[in-house]
Amino acid sequence: MASRPRGPSEALQRYALGLAREKLLAPAGNESAKRRAALLRKLKKAGIKGWPQRATLFTRSLPAGCRPCLRGLGSNLVMTLKCNRDCFFCFNPKPRTAAMSVHGRAVGSLKEGVELLAGLGVKSVGISGGEPLLEKKKVLALARALRRRFGCSLRIDLYTNGDLLDAGVLMQLKTAGVSGLRLNLAANGYDAAPAALALGFFKDVEVEIPMIPEDKGRVLVLLGQLDELGCRHLILHELFASAANVSRMEGRRAHQRRAGLTWSGVESSEEAALEVLLAAVKAKRRISVYYCSTGTQGWISRRAMARAR
Repeated sequence: MASRPRGPSEALQRYALGLAREKLLAPAGNESAKRRAALLRKLKKAGIKGWPQRATLFTRSLPAGCRPCLRGLGSNLVMTLKCNRDCFFCFNPKPRTAAMSVHGRAVGSLKEGVELLAGLGVKSVGISGGEPLLEKKKVLALARALRRRFGCSLRIDLYTNGDLLDAGVLMQLKTAGVSGLRLNLAANGYDAAPAALALGFFKDVEVEIPMIPEDKGRVLVLLGQLDELGCRHLILHELFASAANVSRMEGRRAHQRRAGLTWSGVESSEEAALEVLLAAVKAKRRISVYYCSTGTQGWISRRAMARAR
């Protein structure tokens, strides 16, 4: 049977739309720009690593799953958009559906998803959602299928809020071939317990959260806890406003700065993220804090568009 033709994926269409919008985006206000520049100067003096021009910054090392992504060799499979939580910051579209997709392109089966990923030549894959563990059997089947197709060379990260983890689930994930976990602990109020549990099974237990400006103090407390536990990375994103969550962002000023994207960073989110980076450097934290900004994501968008041409 001939394979059905594929047009541009939803993700690539979003990239194209976002990059086209970039020329129309308003720059950050003067005061915000001054504060950002001052923080970047302090970070440079403190020895921050990365690429300041696109705000790809880290204190010690990059997460293993992020390195291929920054080279244009990463992708993700959304297992389901359904979730057991309803976080105000979530920008997944509603209604939440159970449909699977690979980098924004709908797939009808796990086999189709694996073959699409193989065709992309990826080196890292994130299994995400929604909450993918609502489809635990499919997650396990996918991890096993990816291992059969790619062998040990592929990095497989599971993105989860941690609510559905227990010792049995963690052992199943490890046995199936999952490399590490990405925990969004902003969903549970910054409780480090899921990370502590997961570290008994995985050496790579990373926490990935949106930087909610008013929660900076709580994030700094979490940073200290994760460092004591032995977590390797805390990954910060800007708090995003998009069409899917804009009504729940009322009162939060969404600025549109450097990145040509169809979502925007919320006012003061980057500033708070840079302050957390600086605090981690000054405290000589063993855990590496990585800031994946909208500037970084815009740069990744360009690389994805270039590969698609």
